[in-house]
Amino acid sequence: MAEILPLTRGPQDRLQTALRLLSVAQEEQRAALGDFRESLYALRDTTARLQDSVQGLRRNLAATGRELETTRQTVRSLQATAASL
Repeated sequence: MAEILPLTRGPQDRLQTALRLLSVAQEEQRAALGDFRESLYALRDTTARLQDSVQGLRRNLAATGRELETTRQTVRSLQATAASL
């Protein structure tokens, strides 16, 4: 948080205080940027896992669709056989 600089101090003192506060702000910004980067890496990893899960789901749905079509064809064949008896 910003510090209020008293006007009774000399210009050199105010400059030193301002530079010290700037240095503190830069360190805080550096730490925040590091945290942001870590969050981006975590997001990247999470989205990669999500993408893998979605692809797995698609494969499972495709396999289920193929099984349903095979079952449907078997039922039709059995119906045709039953109808001919």
